[in-house]
Amino acid sequence: MYFFSSKPSIIDNHTAAAMDYTDSLPDECLALIFNFLTTSKDRKNSSLVSHRWLRIEAQTHTHLSLIAHSDLQPFIPSIFNRFNSLTQLFLHNNYSKSFDSINDNDMILITSMSPNLMRLRIVYCHRITDSGMAVFSKNCNKLKEFSCADCRFSDLGIFELLHNCTQLEVLDVWSLNNYPDVKAPPNFSAGAAAKSLKVIKLSFAHNERLFEPLIIASKNLTSLELGCCDGSWGRTLEMIPNDSCLVEVHLQDVNVTDVGLISVAKNCRALKKLGVGNFNGSVEIGDEGLIAVGKHSVNLQELILIGVNATCVSLEVIATNCRNLVRLELSRSETITDVEMMCIAEKCVALKTLYISTCPVSNKGIEAFALGCPNLEAIWDKSPLNEKSDVEDMSSGNLDFKETPKLLDEDSISKKLKNISDEPQENKRYDICCKSASKAVKLKPSLTVINREKRNNLIAQSKGKTLLC
Repeated sequence: MYFFSSKPSIIDNHTAAAMDYTDSLPDECLALIFNFLTTSKDRKNSSLVSHRWLRIEAQTHTHLSLIAHSDLQPFIPSIFNRFNSLTQLFLHNNYSKSFDSINDNDMILITSMSPNLMRLRIVYCHRITDSGMAVFSKNCNKLKEFSCADCRFSDLGIFELLHNCTQLEVLDVWSLNNYPDVKAPPNFSAGAAAKSLKVIKLSFAHNERLFEPLIIASKNLTSLELGCCDGSWGRTLEMIPNDSCLVEVHLQDVNVTDVGLISVAKNCRALKKLGVGNFNGSVEIGDEGLIAVGKHSVNLQELILIGVNATCVSLEVIATNCRNLVRLELSRSETITDVEMMCIAEKCVALKTLYISTCPVSNKGIEAFALGCPNLEAIWDKSPLNEKSDVEDMSSGNLDFKETPKLLDEDSISKKLKNISDEPQENKRYDICCKSASKAVKLKPSLTVINREKRNNLIAQSKGKTLLC
């Protein structure tokens, strides 16, 4: 016979406080709980609970960002002993070249203690050399993304990285040194990583001896961005294979002609995003290259032209064949006038966003979009305009920079924004924020022209409901 006591079990407050109910949880379960902590503050507070929590929190810590001064050297073993499961590491020298950074030996030690590293970014680490790159990259067998900015190693260091990191998918290089610290090989090859590379971003890389064979040999490349790169990159574009997988190409401040652009258009049939231009105005691309884009890049969705002398001849071909074009940016072009605006308004049926900057476009060109482009959501017009002059007067250089006249008072505009926020989505597409369209408010009842001076306040009031590009 069993006798049960009617008195409940009583645990004093001291005993309850001393009990850790997570002791019965396996480390794997506790690690899953830590994965739900999204802020660094919550993680730091949780790691202070006990030695066990401190250890498990470190094991679930996969991202780490460190200021890579030379003062970091004595702490490297303890830091990377604790965080031994890192997959992403960001080392920056406080965005300054005035401080001594970590050196080759430090990078070799760090990478040897981080065997699971998949993403590595180093900025202003000017004591890392080509020799160091050759050694520490051997420790990064699982590396998939490498990014560097303003470091002192040259393309030879990148060459060593490409040979050692065979799973590399993303290569982002900003400002390379042109003088290697060791003897360069007579011929650069693409490296083993060429088979896996999907994204190449080069900025201020003034030596194409490595990157030309790399771009050509990367059969699975989907995105290519070249910015402010000296050299003959047109030849590289001409040698892109005709079965290229490129979906996105951006060529900014790069010496490219119509021949190179035609090659990109013909060989990259899957192209969806294209950006070409030069802020200095010395672009050697005209209608011939753009017509090829219109004929061959029928899947194009975004087109950015900076300083390119496009006319209605090439824009009509693009608008007619590229039926999925939803974003168009035209900047610093003397040939983009009201005629081109009317062509775009008539032909670009799918267009949602139009950006115009420093082009001789008047109110007449903006008014054309009231009847065309049924899917248009936003126009951003930053073209300087003399309200009293026609387009012909703008070419003389005597421009009168004026703000938009006060078309609506603040209360009226705020009320208009409130009404727009309550309307269906299809009625919101005519929220046009422009600087010079003084007649645009008369074109459609739902059209709103916002004065530049009050734009920021009204956007805040509307909580982002005004569509801007």
